[in-house]
Amino acid sequence: MVACVRGIFYSRAMSEIELIQILTEAKEAYYNSDTPVMSDSEFDRLEEKLRTLNPESSYFSVVGSDVSEGGKIRHEVPMLSMGKAKNMADVHKWMGKVKMPEGTRWTIQPKIDGLSASVYYSKGKLQYVATRGDGEVGQDVTSIAAYIKDIPHSISASSEDIEIRGELYLPKNTEYDTKGKPLRNNCVGLINRKEKRDDLKYVRFVSYQTARMQPSESEAGIIDWLEDAGFHTVEYFTVYSESEIEQTYKLYLESRRDEWLYETDGLILAIDDNTMHDEIDSRWVVDHHHHYALAIKPPAASMKTRLTGVEWQVSRQGSLVPVAVFEPIQLGGATISRASLHNFAFVQSMGLQLGDELLIERANDVIPYVRENLSAGSREGELFFSDVFPEKCPVCGSSAVEAGVHLKCSNPSCPEKEIQTIIYWVKESGMEQVAEASIRQLYDKGLARSVGELYKVRRENLMGLEGFGDKKINNFLEQLDRVRELTAPDMISRLGIPLVQQKALKKLGIRSMEDFQNFKDESYVTGQNIIAWKKKEENQLLLKELLDALTLKEASSAEFRGQVCMTGKGPLGRKEIQKIIEERGYEFSSSVTKTTDILLCEDPEGTSSKLQKARKNGIKLMAYEDFLSSES
Repeated sequence: MVACVRGIFYSRAMSEIELIQILTEAKEAYYNSDTPVMSDSEFDRLEEKLRTLNPESSYFSVVGSDVSEGGKIRHEVPMLSMGKAKNMADVHKWMGKVKMPEGTRWTIQPKIDGLSASVYYSKGKLQYVATRGDGEVGQDVTSIAAYIKDIPHSISASSEDIEIRGELYLPKNTEYDTKGKPLRNNCVGLINRKEKRDDLKYVRFVSYQTARMQPSESEAGIIDWLEDAGFHTVEYFTVYSESEIEQTYKLYLESRRDEWLYETDGLILAIDDNTMHDEIDSRWVVDHHHHYALAIKPPAASMKTRLTGVEWQVSRQGSLVPVAVFEPIQLGGATISRASLHNFAFVQSMGLQLGDELLIERANDVIPYVRENLSAGSREGELFFSDVFPEKCPVCGSSAVEAGVHLKCSNPSCPEKEIQTIIYWVKESGMEQVAEASIRQLYDKGLARSVGELYKVRRENLMGLEGFGDKKINNFLEQLDRVRELTAPDMISRLGIPLVQQKALKKLGIRSMEDFQNFKDESYVTGQNIIAWKKKEENQLLLKELLDALTLKEASSAEFRGQVCMTGKGPLGRKEIQKIIEERGYEFSSSVTKTTDILLCEDPEGTSSKLQKARKNGIKLMAYEDFLSSES
């Protein structure tokens, strides 16, 4: 690893905390915004680096990204990720691990590069549409169903509760003006859009899986059932040997990925007989991904070009985010002239100078990124000056200072930083129909220069503003009123402190603002982040403004006592039992993981795969009746 002090480079290794910060920021951008900050390949490379440093890092127990507090939906069956294979050697290793008999039927389907979503029907009627989020909890995006033709409002194929799972995507032949951005970025932007939502008609929903109810014991059979039920489905292949898998992967690389109208980032290989999936998963801890399926990733296309500049944009935290500008090249059928450089530390590691020859990859034909600085090798071991680092913030002109993996604007009142802070709060609070353009307009007019001022905006302030008709004004004020009353954990989790969400606050014992202000425990990374956040004067000013503008309501006083999961049928409804679990200070989990403390069940002596897995991992088994009849 190469590093520098404002342009002078030397060797340095990246720490575990720095890697977690970079990966977490990248994951949040990938799942929750229309501008991902790095490619899948670069993300995988950094994950491998972290895994080498600490294979037991808590980072690896998280799927996806935390979703905002507004409009949360907890997945009855978690939407987990899957293991990855970079080549056929990795596939062979995985097949040896699962030890399936000769002649086993396998299903192969495209791994679509879109936004994962679940559509839930009860008695044939649409109940909600939710994104994957962090795998356990997703964002409620039910309103998009009114615009997307692939999401019917009712189905006749099943009278049972069923989730249809798949990907939201923009097809390659879309008529929507993408303005040169990757299709996935545009799709996420349309899903998150607050205004002009008619453009959602360009978004497709392609399905490949069901949950809660399995209409077939075969993965291929489920896709056939979905097609018969009227859903848009993926193409799939069934094979019976490793040689057939290799042939299918070769066919994918040679022609299929170009022919399919959905963009893909590989193939999914799964054991077709889904009655075996629980047994296979029971052999290992399932926290991040299932073990009965594998993602086979394709190699990235690459091309050389010359660096002509580096642009620095200002983030909510005041970080200066670098973007490489280079001589245009053609990759994957697209003209590319820009790619994210992620952060200050990444630019350091590249040892960039203007005019350097770069190797640009467009991983999975989607996100371009700088793979290598081909000119850096000739300078190895030398001290040299880099001409790409800014001395000042590009927005307000204040000095740029080094802070961990970032360069940061030293001005706490930088206009772009203030705007991004308001945008983040609005998003995290789930304020529908409050668009970024509206926030920028209010900021420029001097009506809302902070989150606190946003809550002081009145109807008379909005009347006469361009684009603010009666309906938009009513929606805007309704959204503000809806989030004027919060618990302390609600408020703290929306402050944007890295890794600090509701779950982390419970584990740290933070239930009130007094707990938060008095917190000093540096044992965990999340605690360190809280302490560092509180030391900054601008953060304390933000907190004071929020406390003045909002009303705090009392949070549950129960101490965090551990994690509880349920299996089988209980004497009360699932939601009722979940409420009791949380009222007693436990955290509810919909899946058994290495952090689960108690598994509630009908019979602790049972032999289901979930119970066997719990015994294997030393998890306490407890009958529903015993738990519910106990005093605490």
